Amino acid sequence: MELKPGAGSSAAPHLASSDVGNRRHQIFPTLSEDQFDILMRYGERRHFAAGEVLFRQGDRHIGMYVIISGSIEVERGSALGLTVIGTHGPGMFTGEMGSLAGRAAVATARVVADSELIVISEDSLRTLVISEAALSETIMRAYILRRVVYMSDQTGGVVVFGQRDSQETLILRHFLNRNGTPSAYFEADADDDARALMERFGVQLQDIPAVVTISGEVLRRPTLRQVADGIGISPDSIDGRLFDVVVVGAGPAGLAAAVYAASEGLTVAVLDAKAPGGQAGASSKIENYFGFPTGVSGQALAGRGLAQARKFGAEVAVPVKVSAVNCESPEYDIQIDSGEKLRARSIVIASGARYRKPDLPGLERFEGRGVYYSASFMEANFCSDEEVVIVGGGNSAGQAAVFLSQHAKHVHIVVRSSGLAASMSRYLIQRIEASPKITLHTHKQIVELRGGDRLESICWQSAGGVAREAPARHLFLFLGAEPSTAWLGDCVALDDKNFVLTGPDVPAERWPLERPRHFLETSRPRIFAVGDVRSGSVKRVAAAVGEGSAAVASLHQALASDLL
Repeated sequence: MELKPGAGSSAAPHLASSDVGNRRHQIFPTLSEDQFDILMRYGERRHFAAGEVLFRQGDRHIGMYVIISGSIEVERGSALGLTVIGTHGPGMFTGEMGSLAGRAAVATARVVADSELIVISEDSLRTLVISEAALSETIMRAYILRRVVYMSDQTGGVVVFGQRDSQETLILRHFLNRNGTPSAYFEADADDDARALMERFGVQLQDIPAVVTISGEVLRRPTLRQVADGIGISPDSIDGRLFDVVVVGAGPAGLAAAVYAASEGLTVAVLDAKAPGGQAGASSKIENYFGFPTGVSGQALAGRGLAQARKFGAEVAVPVKVSAVNCESPEYDIQIDSGEKLRARSIVIASGARYRKPDLPGLERFEGRGVYYSASFMEANFCSDEEVVIVGGGNSAGQAAVFLSQHAKHVHIVVRSSGLAASMSRYLIQRIEASPKITLHTHKQIVELRGGDRLESICWQSAGGVAREAPARHLFLFLGAEPSTAWLGDCVALDDKNFVLTGPDVPAERWPLERPRHFLETSRPRIFAVGDVRSGSVKRVAAAVGEGSAAVASLHQALASDLL
């Protein structure tokens, strides 16, 4: 195939140089003639007249358009207006990571001059990125980088109105950020401009938090599922379907299981109530994960895992909360809180664990108003140049302390033990000891929280000592884990702390078959448990990924032996 004159000469879509850096050629690559010949095997050659709209922002299942000749203009919009990103010329192609999953388009593409394009459907695109390794690398890299750039651009996407000391606002902003959804955020009481925008969209204080979609629809105090439906990132094809594997939880263990299962040809659905990455996804930097000597943020690691899972065809559905599972039928029935149902030949329990809430009077009243369970850039902005207190001695607490010390005036770590060596990696302890902005307080615990509309001070004491009050507007809690297993009911055997028992730890009387249990199999055939939710697991990202991948090998054996 021969590209028409001027191939690759059209300007790439305009994005801030600080976002693109030296990677523009990877974000907007120009394909070669040989690559065009490959693409023709997966799509069809079509002519489009100037002015035709190929797809609109918010459309689902749009596939990919590759330009042979002519040009198309790409624009993004929000309820605040439109921004022209730029022009795609010959040799260039449309799309980003959402294209592989049938999610809403993040931009509108319109033909500027009469054009000849290769049109590749959504299904053919997924086949292409699996079958053509070299070309897949170019497309996948571009798609991933485009999503990263789009996330940092607030000129398109949703508009969010919230309040600083609001737990609901914080949950909503975390949800959008961790799911890679661009948003423009306005604090309701910040300035006249924010109030004017609220008046323009008819948003009252009692509506906070509120989301304005690209179409101008106002979602007042919405649930996360209502937000996901409104912006096009929720699943639209799982109700009533039968999957070979349903993975509950999209943390490192769950995503690893999805990648290996989907890459081996099994039909896979991954269900998560919040966002890909699980607890690890909220880590500012993980430095002891194999293969990343300079560290990797939890969100970046989750993004890579999500891209892999979707590349191989796994349906990663967010936000989808499993409310119950029926373990009595040969094909397990899974109930979702939205009323949807799906069936599974096998299940991988990867629902993880959440931080334990201490028994402190009034704790819930201060959540989001000075009490936090993660340390992202959002929380860091809240406590800029102020003193913060962290409770916990594990790696999550250490990572949070090191990260927050770059923003806060001073960081205080409070532990009940004599030190950190028993529960924290040595490299984090060294960072803490070397930082003049971090102080460790041993043999102490928080006994009371005080404040009005938000946290103002804490009372802490040593064992047997007198409680003393100290000013504290920001308290981060990283205490021991509680497994997310309530949705299981009595389906599988649990230990005395409600973690899932597997393998030889399962009581013999709970196992119904003559065959022995497979590695990581629970008391119920073809149901496996991996990662933090599993009794006796090593609470590390690498261990979770290893278990997720190992479970797939066991799963194959179970499916074969049980003749499903």
